[in-house]
Amino acid sequence: MDAVQAEASFKELGFDSLTAVELRNRLAAATGLRLPAGMVFDYPEAAVLADYLLERLASGDGATPGRDAVDPVLGQLARLDTTLATLDTDDEGRQRIAQRLGALLAKWNGGGSGDPAATTDFDALEAASDDEMFELIDRELP
Repeated sequence: MDAVQAEASFKELGFDSLTAVELRNRLAAATGLRLPAGMVFDYPEAAVLADYLLERLASGDGATPGRDAVDPVLGQLARLDTTLATLDTDDEGRQRIAQRLGALLAKWNGGGSGDPAATTDFDALEAASDDEMFELIDRELP
């Protein structure tokens, strides 16, 4: 495997939107930082991106109260997103994963509180398409 030249642009290396998002997700997971979706396009060369990441890490990223706890969770969710995107499973496996995600979301939203609005309808989750499931996750987890 060849090393990436620091001055080479990501575009020259063949990056498209999908690979840019994958790189962003992996860097977010590795650093615990919340990174912009267009990061590769905003910082188009490896050296420029490395400088940006080093600056964010060195400055503490302007951490605000509670952020130190949130960024690692967002990094884990980014890893989960990458894992789910590459997962090859049958409908039963997808349903089991969807049910577990729904249970986690219901618990996070206080589903055990007795509030019917806070509980997740598992029948609806089982019938949900992949796009609907990801839309739910995006809507509920900022």
